[in-house]
Amino acid sequence: MIKLVCDNKLIYKTISNYLIQKHLLLTSSNKNYQTVILIYENDKAITLNINGHKTEISLPIDINLLNSQILKKIIDVYFPIGRHKYFPYQRLISSQNNKSMLSDIQNLIISNLIINQEGIDKDNLYNLIWKRDKLIYINKLDTHLTNLKKKLKQELNLKINFQSHNKILRLLID
Repeated sequence: MIKLVCDNKLIYKTISNYLIQKHLLLTSSNKNYQTVILIYENDKAITLNINGHKTEISLPIDINLLNSQILKKIIDVYFPIGRHKYFPYQRLISSQNNKSMLSDIQNLIISNLIINQEGIDKDNLYNLIWKRDKLIYINKLDTHLTNLKKKLKQELNLKINFQSHNKILRLLID
């Protein structure tokens, strides 16, 4: 759920491909974003503005350096979940003493539920997770939701619930 803004098409395509390759572009069903990366360039430097934090890199630039600078900034992006912190780009939920690593599917579920606070259609969430699966088995999604809920309770003592009304799924945090 990264929004990338850059007028230079070559830089835009290069960074987009990097984020896709590193599995950092989390899928969202709407146009809400956890991270906005603005890239500006002038004759002497490229400026990265990642969620309001600016970094200037002198030209000429090695694309690997640019990628590493982006990674350094987004890796620490987090969202509070009760007294815990959710790091979507690390697939991690942590408390002061414990950490819980999330699977890709669990990370997509939590990420989409946090960014879509009003809720997300279960069919849309299913299609985000299993893009190539033609048949929708809501039980498959429900099993992952149950396993995620148990995992966070067991590993972090974090009590979360999911509310589904008219196929709209919402995250509830105790």
